[in-house]
Amino acid sequence: MGLPGDEDDRDKAPPLEPPVEGFEEASSPFRTQNLPIGQHLLQTGLMDQKVLSQALSRQSRSGLRLGEDLIGHGEIRPFDFYRALANQHAQPFANLLTVPPNSDLLEEEDIDFYLREQCVPWRLHNGTLSFAAVDTQKAAARLREKTSVPFLLYQTSPFDILKTVQSRFSPVLTRIAQNKLREKNSASSAHSLLSLKEKLVLLFLLACLSAATIQFPVPAFLLLNFTTGFAFIALAALRLLSIQVARQRETGVPVPQTSRTDKELPLYTIMIPLLRETAVLPILVDALQRLDYPPAKLDIKLVLEETDTQTIEAARHLKLPGNFELILVPPSFPTTKPKACNYALAFARGEFLVVYDAEDIPGPAQLREAVEAFDRHGPALACAQAPLAYYNWEENWLTRQFAMEYAAIFDLLLPALAERRSPFPLGGTSTHFRTSTLRKIGAWDAYNVTEDADLGIRLHEAGYETCVLATPTLEEANCELASWTRQRTRWLKGWMQTYIVRMRHPRDTLSQLGLRGFLIFQIVIGAFLLSALAHPLFYVAAVLLPAFGADTSTVGQLLLLLFNVAVLLVGFGAAILAGLAGAKARGLKGLGVYALTTPLYWLFISFSAYRALFQLFTKPHHWEKTVHGVSNMVPAYLARAQHWRMSRNRSSTSSVNRFPKP
Repeated sequence: MGLPGDEDDRDKAPPLEPPVEGFEEASSPFRTQNLPIGQHLLQTGLMDQKVLSQALSRQSRSGLRLGEDLIGHGEIRPFDFYRALANQHAQPFANLLTVPPNSDLLEEEDIDFYLREQCVPWRLHNGTLSFAAVDTQKAAARLREKTSVPFLLYQTSPFDILKTVQSRFSPVLTRIAQNKLREKNSASSAHSLLSLKEKLVLLFLLACLSAATIQFPVPAFLLLNFTTGFAFIALAALRLLSIQVARQRETGVPVPQTSRTDKELPLYTIMIPLLRETAVLPILVDALQRLDYPPAKLDIKLVLEETDTQTIEAARHLKLPGNFELILVPPSFPTTKPKACNYALAFARGEFLVVYDAEDIPGPAQLREAVEAFDRHGPALACAQAPLAYYNWEENWLTRQFAMEYAAIFDLLLPALAERRSPFPLGGTSTHFRTSTLRKIGAWDAYNVTEDADLGIRLHEAGYETCVLATPTLEEANCELASWTRQRTRWLKGWMQTYIVRMRHPRDTLSQLGLRGFLIFQIVIGAFLLSALAHPLFYVAAVLLPAFGADTSTVGQLLLLLFNVAVLLVGFGAAILAGLAGAKARGLKGLGVYALTTPLYWLFISFSAYRALFQLFTKPHHWEKTVHGVSNMVPAYLARAQHWRMSRNRSSTSSVNRFPKP
């Protein structure tokens, strides 16, 4: 626990006693070694009675240790507490920042042990190995199982363990983050989309298709026309089905919450990949601190690139409580969100894990609802997707279109697919996982720029289920067309990667997904991509139809025209109805007129699709950054976060503000 900015100044102040062979000797002028830790903190001036009483009251409900509660609520710094704990136990404290472990003692194959048990080997003296651990009693039991040789054990802090592992094993963790899925299951990785043989086969088929088009232009045109038309119709049918399913579901049902007490709630890891996000970081932190979940049972990872010094400094400036950690990702290719998540996954300690984006404001009850879902569905449930919505949906025409699109997806389509246990792409944020299952399947594909689409399909291929929660996460909708285009280009490029990866071996995909799942995949991913690319061509076809119609009858031209008009009407009609139905379910009003302009919005999607197709060949793994914090509603949320933070600081002035520096 703890942030680098909180701990790096520990060597600027004298320790409790001068270091003796690299550790701080236990010592206390108050002779408090026999006192309970709470009284010890009082006697040494690290805590006052009011804060201690509040912590003890919370502890009785949460079942946590006192130190975990105090650190999680920001009442004491991790380093202060664990050094005091060592002093209380008359035990030496190992300061691993000022005296790092001997690197020769740290083994790559033991990384999981170091992080899971919060224990690392430190020194070898006269043939006796000494270890530094956060929970010395637990570590002693594990070490006795691991080795039969005598050892010494010293107290340290969680940040010392984190810093040690990152410093020693950064290259190893980077390699795992880049290539774990690729090495585990190369057929599921977008690292190399097509082999040389597959490229040659594709070129041959394209050559044959081109030759046939030149030789038989009218049949080729008709084949393309009807193929794209049926793709439109399939998508429309799925949208209409989702509306019907939504109507059949019960309305007004309260959000299910876990029956577990606070004592029974598991440790929950929250992972937030950040890149140049200083504008919205205070809003994010405010939202995380408002979650209805015991703070001491939250393992919050702010995942940042080592080179992003601006956001790192902004995080340190916030002086976050000890349940926050900074995970600094070393620079390496590819610079993608999934690679950063893979790197941070090694440090996740929670039974469950959720990924949020920088601009997210999750509903306070979301984590409890997710725990209930995992308990209700059992081990078969690998992921619970929370619905995404926008707090600035009324800002302009673009945000209104975005809001209707998201409402149709997250309130209609995904719940309908989840009820039928069909595969569907995840939302990229507010995705809750069983941590063990996520690790088992190889986590995220570092080379897929829409890693959520790939992971949603891959979970289904592995035999797991995904459900949709009721508690939403609010986000900032892109309100600038240029930023929206970059974001949508990345999404569509990732969907193209996902489709190509699955269709390199269609028989395997059919076997893993089953016939129904395979057809749903073809509609949700394949038909959507084809529709996005082909949509403008329907307008072009209307213009070119007379030229191609020279070899066809007037009746044939009329029938083709009627088919295309029907396809557009059905496609647009289903999309508009789904958008309005989803908006109604969310209580979004006044969108009827805007819904009629959906065809224009689709043209922007089509432009992004062609841009994505170009990037797929020129820079397939390039991650186009979405700029956050530009909405005119951001200042209001920043003010709310500042007010919340000031009120919390005032309530804890008597304790936190007078903590001594280590």
